[in-house]
Amino acid sequence: MNELLAIALSGFRESRRNRVTVVVFLFAFVMIFATTFALELTVATFERVMTDVGLGVMSLIAVFLAIFLATGLLPREVERRTVYMVVTKPVGRSKFVVGRLLGNLVTLSFVMAIMAVLFVAQMAINHATLTQAHGIAIAGLFLEVIVLSAVGFMFASGSSQFVATVATVGIYFVGHLAPDLYRMANKTQNVALKWVGKAAYYVLPNLDRLDFKARATYAEPTTFSELGGSAVYAVGYACIAIVIACLVFERRDFK
Repeated sequence: MNELLAIALSGFRESRRNRVTVVVFLFAFVMIFATTFALELTVATFERVMTDVGLGVMSLIAVFLAIFLATGLLPREVERRTVYMVVTKPVGRSKFVVGRLLGNLVTLSFVMAIMAVLFVAQMAINHATLTQAHGIAIAGLFLEVIVLSAVGFMFASGSSQFVATVATVGIYFVGHLAPDLYRMANKTQNVALKWVGKAAYYVLPNLDRLDFKARATYAEPTTFSELGGSAVYAVGYACIAIVIACLVFERRDFK
């Protein structure tokens, strides 16, 4: 456990030193508060505008950072050959992967917490109403980040950063189109396409299930049981992805 914690903290420091984290944080600060300028044009719906833009910016930044860090940590360790110093010690490769993932999630949690505070501050400054839907939308975004991080590690465990990034970005877009994929699979008359579509729906992550931003924009309530079900789904999918990542990394030849 101490070894795993040490690896996680090392991964957190590595991610924190990455300049993109600072750039993204500054971008988040500017963009979230820039929503105020929209109030001059949409006075009647300013709460919806702040919610929609604020959560939208948070989502874009969190997803970008999750993919960038998740797909870059392992390839950089291999490229710099620092991975040799770790795996030659009494630290297994699987523990190394899990530790790096935990460190990555700590970094993302820190950045998302800062963005959430900025978002809440902006809503409070403009006397907008904060609802349960806002908190659930942010929680859903964090669950999405967990899934994308695990998927990014899964691809990065056996490929380069470029390949892993492209694959994870593709999973992100397809994951948000999962319900449409299932509907099209049901409508097609081709039996083969129907089975392929349904198989893809169940194999690929359903990220649309974790997206509650639209509900927050229109203040539509979400039950905690639904959020709990989404959390179980996200954590379960992330666990499967990281197990695959560990299996691939265990068999990877670093020569």
